[in-house]
Amino acid sequence: MGRLGDADRESIYASTWEVLTPYIAEFLGTFIITMTFMSNYDDSSEAYFAKYSSGFMIIAIVCATRHITGANLNPCVTIALGLSGRLRPFSSFCLCLTQVLAAISAAILLKACEVSENISLGPLNGHSWTQLAFTETVYTSMLTFVYLNCASSKQNNPKSDQNGFVGLCYGLCYVASSIAARGICDIVSNSAIAVGLLIRNTGGHGLFSTGMSYVCYDLIGAIIGVGAYRVVRPLESRLAESLPMAAENVSVSRESSQMAAEFIGAFYIILTQVLSADAETNSDLGPRAWATAAAVIVMVYSLQKVSGAHFNPAVTLAVRASGRTAADNVLVEGDLEVRLGIFYCIAHVLGGAVAASVAAIVISGSTSTSSSSDSSLANATTTQAFIAESAITFFLCYVVLATSVTSPVEQGRSKQNNICGIAYGSIVLSNTLAVGNISGALMNPAAVVAFIVLGILDTKASLLPYFFYHGAAAVFASVAFLMTHAQLYVKDAHEAEDKNHTGN
Repeated sequence: MGRLGDADRESIYASTWEVLTPYIAEFLGTFIITMTFMSNYDDSSEAYFAKYSSGFMIIAIVCATRHITGANLNPCVTIALGLSGRLRPFSSFCLCLTQVLAAISAAILLKACEVSENISLGPLNGHSWTQLAFTETVYTSMLTFVYLNCASSKQNNPKSDQNGFVGLCYGLCYVASSIAARGICDIVSNSAIAVGLLIRNTGGHGLFSTGMSYVCYDLIGAIIGVGAYRVVRPLESRLAESLPMAAENVSVSRESSQMAAEFIGAFYIILTQVLSADAETNSDLGPRAWATAAAVIVMVYSLQKVSGAHFNPAVTLAVRASGRTAADNVLVEGDLEVRLGIFYCIAHVLGGAVAASVAAIVISGSTSTSSSSDSSLANATTTQAFIAESAITFFLCYVVLATSVTSPVEQGRSKQNNICGIAYGSIVLSNTLAVGNISGALMNPAAVVAFIVLGILDTKASLLPYFFYHGAAAVFASVAFLMTHAQLYVKDAHEAEDKNHTGN
């Protein structure tokens, strides 16, 4: 994890300055993030641009300090790294202590300057503490899961060819979670900031107990995130790497991890999409578009090398119809391709169903309403809605085919696919803003299930028409991909012929 790992491994030879440098960088980064978070907090305003401010500050700090310390900036992330075997216990303890001290220092400074006097975390709009606990825990698990996959996975971030999206994913996790939960509570997802909030207590024990509650939820979320990481990357644990018989079960392990990756990715994306849609006011599609796109980007970058990162039955159908494998770097053998496509679709629908169940728990009893979203959809005819949905699903599937199932650019220096997540998220953002008030901009049969079950879609909506138009759009996208990427199929044919000649 940057210089921290080097100093940790060779501390007997490292100078005092080399040992302290990672902790200084960690202190500075956490201090700045805490200052930003608390300065953006204002009870009198519900402007969602404050969420973007905090999220993009995280991106900047991670990019600036990751090469020094790994840019954990959060005790939950540090604990997750320790539990996954990527940090030694002593280093984990020192980093956590540094992060907490940085957050406390930021809180003391802001209190002395009388900035952010109106901090009062807790449930919003008639929600309960149980609903807050669910939301905070789920999105903290998402943050730690994404960080482990992007920063500590040897497959996704090899030492000789490191990726360039760790900071982007870290910050966008906060953007997605804070916007999705804005009708339920104020997301923290950082136990150092939660401890810093204790310092801001000016009204008795209320904020103290609230801060401690957030710390507990965040720690539970970190443990869940580590568990999910172990499920999708079972061969990257130190135990698996040290066992010689681990290679014998690679194919079985790979198939299981691919199913789990598609389920987890679909769950987080659809949950974010549902919660942000439920919190919409005055038909403002901006927050939902940004939150959903952010969730898509972080999940694609986290899991693209595990399963191909489809997260959508329409995308899986387009991939199978085009004759491509799940992704350019995902190994699939023999008849497994067809079976894998079926299992992927099942995983997506199950992920959407679980997301709908969690959403039903956390939004039940809310005093907010999504009637503005319903009324805007009611203004569009059924024909308009399905034409719009077909068009944007076509765009989505084509973009994924062109950026994920094949390397889009010949790269001599790096084998990292650094554009697939941005491309997938960008088309989701654009489509949602363009036709969200016409069709809901679902683009995903699994999301349709969740939206209809929760009653967020207009009551005229039904499953089968959406499924038909999504499926048709996926097939047309595969045809368009074949026509525009014919050279790939010619290249594959030549490679197969050469392989046969070599075998003979």
